[in-house]
Amino acid sequence: MYEVDFLPVEAEEGGSTKSGDAICMRITTPSRDEPVVVVIDGGFGAVGEDLAAHIEQYYGTKRVDLVISTHPDGDHINGLVKVLENCEVGELMMHLPWKYNRQAAEISNFERIVELYDLAVRKSIPITEPFTGVVRFDGAVRVLGPTVAFYEEQLAGDVSAVTGAVELSARGSFGSQMLATGKKVLERVLSAFPVETLSDADETSARNKGSVITLVQADGKRLLFTGDAGIPSLDHAADEYERIVGTFSDYPLDLLQAPHHGSHRNVGPTVLNRILGRKGEAYGSTLAVISSAKLSEKHPSPKVTNALGRRGATVNVTEGTTLCYGATNRAGWGPATPVPPLEEGEW
Repeated sequence: MYEVDFLPVEAEEGGSTKSGDAICMRITTPSRDEPVVVVIDGGFGAVGEDLAAHIEQYYGTKRVDLVISTHPDGDHINGLVKVLENCEVGELMMHLPWKYNRQAAEISNFERIVELYDLAVRKSIPITEPFTGVVRFDGAVRVLGPTVAFYEEQLAGDVSAVTGAVELSARGSFGSQMLATGKKVLERVLSAFPVETLSDADETSARNKGSVITLVQADGKRLLFTGDAGIPSLDHAADEYERIVGTFSDYPLDLLQAPHHGSHRNVGPTVLNRILGRKGEAYGSTLAVISSAKLSEKHPSPKVTNALGRRGATVNVTEGTTLCYGATNRAGWGPATPVPPLEEGEW
């Protein structure tokens, strides 16, 4: 049995267009009588309360066996404080940047990393760092990346970006351009996929590249959760997947969380060909899930939703709605509407 929920992460402040991730699941494992409950990221602060309430309502428990923080952006880590406050947590996986860089306190949202760590210590919750090779629950949950060396490299880049203040300026101008488009990208519907414009140019931040990538295997299904990972992160994780599981063509993914809310900065044709198969040669019927805010003008990118669709994936987005996959029977819940082909542009 497996059951995965993607909760909507919407604006924490008024008209903000910021997307985020808040994921919970319960899965069965061979050696346990009761299902295991896992949380991957908690969205903004208030979303963590929604996550805890959702687990209690639909999973019938306040017990969370494992919490994974993929990286310390506020739209991913802030809500985990509320999860730890409102649930019985068996283990917390999070990176501890101060162990690897003396300037780690300079990175953005560092105070929330410390708050989450201190809360876990006060509540006697074991803390583990999620690096390649960490396995839980008879191999049902496996960290594919990052390695310690790759994380250290990206952390150094994160520190440099903050102290140099170059990347922040570039991001700001890009965001203003997207708001000026005036029309939500999901409204730009076409009857067929246009020519692909997604490229292999990886422009995402070092901070995003250091995201935890997690493979969950349950009930014969293979589910991949990517945080805000970038192209090199996905390639390294794919190496580990093929080493542990086998080739993607022989063991295709059943569910793929598209990284960074469907941003075109985080994936490219080459890595998608590797993971999903080429256009017209899909390895399997993969569900691709994107957590994107209703007000976001740039998430998800049509370049990404189309690229996923060309490779045989069914693409679903949260957009203010909780998405659930797996063995469920919930009264009042209905089928999700897949994203159709979309007009591609600069975003």
